[in-house]
Amino acid sequence: FQVLGSSGKLYTCYSSCHFCTCPAFGFAVLQKSESLLCKHILAVYLSQAMGACQELTVSEEQLTSILLAEEEEEG
Repeated sequence: FQVLGSSGKLYTCYSSCHFCTCPAFGFAVLQKSESLLCKHILAVYLSQAMGACQELTVSEEQLTSILLAEEEEEG
């Protein structure tokens, strides 16, 4: 899932393995173990429960492009 953060940045959330690309997830969940999830994963779960997700089918090339764009942004 892609979730638009409050800063306007898009974050990718993988609900199947409970992971988000946002810095808060990396810090509070992975490093400090202070939380079980970030607000982006919570948004995914809530939108799924409410049936409010917008589902788009993407090709393998489009998915590769999305993932590579995120890597470039991270450094």
